[in-house]
Amino acid sequence: MLTSFRLSSRVRAAALVVATVAVSVAATRRDTTSAPADPAAEFLAALRAHCGKAFAGQLVNPQPADSGMRGQALVMHVRGCGDTVRVPFHVGTDRSRTWVFTKTPASVRLKHDHRHADGSEDQVTQYGGDARAGGTAQSMAFAADSFTAALLPASRTNVWTVEVTPTQFVYQLTRTGSDRRFRVEFDLTKPVAVPPAPWGSR
Repeated sequence: MLTSFRLSSRVRAAALVVATVAVSVAATRRDTTSAPADPAAEFLAALRAHCGKAFAGQLVNPQPADSGMRGQALVMHVRGCGDTVRVPFHVGTDRSRTWVFTKTPASVRLKHDHRHADGSEDQVTQYGGDARAGGTAQSMAFAADSFTAALLPASRTNVWTVEVTPTQFVYQLTRTGSDRRFRVEFDLTKPVAVPPAPWGSR
């Protein structure tokens, strides 16, 4: 009788352990599936990981329209790393350009902030667009929005593709229906000296 009681107790204890493990596994599965991936948030997080750092870049297959950048030092600087990530793009001593990435309810928005040396806005500024569907944590394609089409009719079919990998940042412009292409690549494994603030910033 005593032996039977001991066996019964052991069986109940074993069953309790199995049930506890099953509940733990189920909870873990719920935790891993309850939060779907957010490529837009992950993309911005990848940018923020380099906050405060600057990196040198180089043109890839430059076209005649890019002649003003040839031979110039090209430097990107990740700064302003809150909900909006600002990335000034310095071309030699020209500090007029800043890429501005902002999280939207649906995705990420890219705008181009162009300034004069006194900090005032250029006539051609704030163009860009929202990321297309299908973007990933490492690559987003931004199609020109209606504001851009009105400001720059020739750029209404622009698509800006930005890539952020562990080793490289890429900014690329293509124009549908045209052979216009601009691409600059930055080495994220080799930080360089931080440049002065872009025009219009402190």
